[in-house]
Amino acid sequence: MKNIIKYSLLTLCLHLLLVGCKEQVFKQLDEIYSHNPSEAIILESFAPIEGSESTEITLFGDNFSSDASQVQVTINGITTPVLGSNKKRIIIKVPAGIGSGKLKVTIGNKSIESNETFTYAIKRTVSTYAVSGNGAEFNFFVNAGMAIDSKGIVYVADVFNSCIRKINADGTISTYAGIPGVHGNVDGSVDVALFDHPTDIAFDADDNMYVADTWNWAIKKVTPDGIVSTLKAWVVPFPQGIVYNQSNGSIYIVSALPAASNGKMGELLPNNQYIERGLDVPVVSGGIAMDMNNNLIIADNSKSVIYSVNTTTWSKEIIAGQTDNPGWVDGIGEEAKFQNPWGVAVDQNNNIYVAGSGHIFNGDIANNASNIRMIETGTNKVTTIAGGGTPGYKDGLGGEALFSVSSAVAVDNNGVIFVLDKGNVRIRKIVSE
Repeated sequence: MKNIIKYSLLTLCLHLLLVGCKEQVFKQLDEIYSHNPSEAIILESFAPIEGSESTEITLFGDNFSSDASQVQVTINGITTPVLGSNKKRIIIKVPAGIGSGKLKVTIGNKSIESNETFTYAIKRTVSTYAVSGNGAEFNFFVNAGMAIDSKGIVYVADVFNSCIRKINADGTISTYAGIPGVHGNVDGSVDVALFDHPTDIAFDADDNMYVADTWNWAIKKVTPDGIVSTLKAWVVPFPQGIVYNQSNGSIYIVSALPAASNGKMGELLPNNQYIERGLDVPVVSGGIAMDMNNNLIIADNSKSVIYSVNTTTWSKEIIAGQTDNPGWVDGIGEEAKFQNPWGVAVDQNNNIYVAGSGHIFNGDIANNASNIRMIETGTNKVTTIAGGGTPGYKDGLGGEALFSVSSAVAVDNNGVIFVLDKGNVRIRKIVSE
């Protein structure tokens, strides 16, 4: 009985304490205060300092107003909705696409600007675009590449099925070239041609497709009307990454064999002449892409860094990542860490996207690498835009989504990002607001 009485008294005390706290908070929020025009507005801070569309920001200071209609707050010079205000606090909501910038509070003829800058994060939504099955089962035993033509159609190198898959706008999968499960080396129409473990593909401006036909040691061409031919046989041992230079017609190639990519890569000229290009360090490449300035972007899977290679001087620099120091850390340039990255792609604004497959050559997969990172053009700021430090399968907003060994990435002309989700045997889509 005594215990029951003690428990009841404790519950009552807690209830009274909570009620008292609530009354105090509500009183503070509901107090009536009119802005004093003879005194300055004080803006001490705001939180959070980073967010996306619909993020609610609280501004802390003094001499605001309980009449929200008198209060104007802008970010980056753009007016935001004011959800509520009183003497010491203002709550606003971030509109879509507002960008990063200082906050400015205006009441009557008084204004004040924040010292800190609000960082606007674009809202990105991850969905499932295509699922293996219904007669078109992917076989992603190893990492594979993909590319997008001028019409926005996604094509995938289905490596161990030795064919090229096409993903239509509705997400259905079909075989574009080669015969699924049949390995060989045959040119001709797409329905009779044979490949042997093709690993990567690229397009030129006329929608000719170029294929790294890996086990045939060949570069093949597929015309828009569906004719397959061999551009160059025995070009490099196990050609793996391939990209087309739209400005001069060259094709750049990296080998899957570390000994063959030890400080070198290949260039296939428009006249079909092959040139071996030297690099100053070995590059064990995963994916390869080209930016808008005709620099090659290479993900060094072994050293966990992203390189830029000038195709005129063939000088190389690290854009982001720490050599032989893998991990998952966002930051500027070499402050950031990547975990054995593989796929790379570049958008129309020269932002670089990296698919962190976490693959290393002893077969282990790092758990913290199933994500998509962006390297911002001009600043080399690295941010995680989708996925995180846990592999899995989940659609949703950016960091809520889950991938499992995201080994390839491609971006269409509208900025829509496609991801080859190897572990989940799916193609995922990331749409920005």
